[in-house]
Amino acid sequence: MRGTMLVSIATAAAAALTVGVLTATAGNGTTKAAGGSHAGHTTMAMAAAAPSASDVRSLLGKQLGEHAALAMNATNLGVTGSKSFPAAAKALDQNSVALSKTIGSVYGNAAAKKFLDGKFQWRAHIGFFVDYTVATAKKDKAGQNKAVANLTRYTKEHGALLAGATGLPKLAVQNDLLGHVLELKNQLDAYAAGNYTKAANLYRDAYNHMFMTGDLLAGAIAKQKNLK
Repeated sequence: MRGTMLVSIATAAAAALTVGVLTATAGNGTTKAAGGSHAGHTTMAMAAAAPSASDVRSLLGKQLGEHAALAMNATNLGVTGSKSFPAAAKALDQNSVALSKTIGSVYGNAAAKKFLDGKFQWRAHIGFFVDYTVATAKKDKAGQNKAVANLTRYTKEHGALLAGATGLPKLAVQNDLLGHVLELKNQLDAYAAGNYTKAANLYRDAYNHMFMTGDLLAGAIAKQKNLK
């Protein structure tokens, strides 16, 4: 029974990611963000009019904070074989699309697409976390190690992409992403081990960290684009 649930989790995650890819590239490219049409309208409004520095900071903090929460919700549900995992994975992917649209509102559609679907970029790291979750549930150490190796490469590849776009020091961005990856991994490890107090504390830390990441990126964008 547990093995069947794990297969279902992996299949559902792949389906959610595929739906997200098709949605992001279909039609005129307008996709609702996580949280419904309001969040999507906020992102599109940024594209229509020059945002303020505080607009960018607020939106990135919101979306990145949501990413951390939705990612941990999904992996916690996944490691226990919950039937609600597919819905959590779908919400997480909607957030990823919303983030890519925010990036696109500043750097253009091609940058948004690369941010989201480039090799070892944003969507890929969510897939690697699904891999880690499935391996953790199976107590598959080799699978865990492979997922961690892929996540580590993601921090380097995606960090280089963000640094190149924003002008931030590459190592600083890569280290920030590594911190995020380790926080989510450690939170899942604690949850899977039944140490729920530790998992709850790590959950809060990982969520708060995303606002610091948002500040880092928003500050660089505001300086680069001369936003007031």
